[in-house]
Formats: sequence, structure tokens, C-alpha cells
Amino acid sequence: MKLNFTRKTWYFFLLASAAVSMLNGFFVLAGQTFGLLEQIAFCLAAIAALFLAAEKGAPAKDKRNYFLVFLLLLFSYMINGWLGYLFSALAWPALLLVEYQHGKPIQRQLQLVSAAEVLRLVFWMLTKYAGMSGLAFWTNLMFMLLTCARGWAGLTLYKTQEETL
Repeated sequence: MKLNFTRKTWYFFLLASAAVSMLNGFFVLAGQTFGLLEQIAFCLAAIAALFLAAEKGAPAKDKRNYFLVFLLLLFSYMINGWLGYLFSALAWPALLLVEYQHGKPIQRQLQLVSAAEVLRLVFWMLTKYAGMSGLAFWTNLMFMLLTCARGWAGLTLYKTQEETL
């Protein structure tokens, strides 16, 4: 049995990453947190970006852009503080921008993910660094909006990819 990995496989990883993040978001809203879920979501998104960068026959520009997205994800995980959060907020919009440049019909999803990333980052920074702990609930709601937007983008990429066998 030979495994056949296509772009659709890696888009499924992006969709699964958003779903696992959403599951973690539900737990956070319920007062629990499972850091392992967010690490799994991070790994799924990073694997997708890395394997999209390693795709055979892809132009060098695309390989470079996907690898830069992978580096953003990697640095967001390695760097603590506001810079790590900034890298994290840039990763998904950058990935979707690369796909949008390929002509994928994801303009609305790109706009929504970008806006949700900005809102979540602002709310998170206000909660964490400005001492506005009253915004914690709203920060969690922004995270849920963000995971829904990521899921919509991942699903759209998955559904628009033609099956090539």
C-alpha cells in the first residue's frame, strides 16, 4: 500500500489544527485549559506549512514563502512575550496570503482571519500586559472567533483542492 500525500492532505492538517484549537477554546471558556491541545494544533499547522514548502515541482518562490510561514510558527513557539504572540498572529494570515496569491477563492477568509488575529492580539496584550484582567472573557471569545475563521479558511482550501490521483 502506497500513501499518496497531496495538497489536500496538508489542507486537512490545517483544518484539523483549527479544530483542535477550537476544542481547546471550548475548554478555556469552560474554565479549563489543556496546553497539549494547543501544542498539537501548532504541530499540525507547522507540519502542513513545512510539507507545502517541500512539495515537488513547486516554484522556488512558493517554497520560500511556505518555509517563512513555518519559521513564523516556529519562532512564535520559541520566543516568549509579545514578540512570540506577534509572530503567532502573523503565521495564518501569511499562509492564507500565499494561497490567495495562487488564485484560491479565499479573500473573505483571509480578511476574517487577519481581522480576528488583530483583535485577539490587541485583547490579549491588554489583558496580559496592561493589567486589564476584565477583558479575559472577551479575549477568549476573540480566540473562538479566530479558530472559527481558521477552520473556515482550512475547510475552503480543502474543498477547493481538486483530487489528483
